[in-house]
Amino acid sequence: MNETHDIPDNPNEPERYEIRFQGYLGDRWADGFEGLRLNQEPDGTSILTGSVADQPALYGLLRRFRDLNLRLISVIRLEPQPESPTEINRTQEGCQ
Repeated sequence: MNETHDIPDNPNEPERYEIRFQGYLGDRWADGFEGLRLNQEPDGTSILTGSVADQPALYGLLRRFRDLNLRLISVIRLEPQPESPTEINRTQEGCQ
């Protein structure tokens, strides 16, 4: 169990997560996870993906799973998404 985990450079920057849980959420409940994309999988699980502001916000999401009595399967921190070519070009133009 000697796994190493990369610690983000700035813990106050939002990070992307994938949260998998058993079952499906109705629209009424899914609205409570604003800013996260919900995918319902054919195997009976659902995945919430998106940015979470900070660690307290992540813990708040996990409390919501507990409060809804949802069976949590996994929580994975995702690598940052690469910038789109348009964003890269804008950044380079601003440097000239």
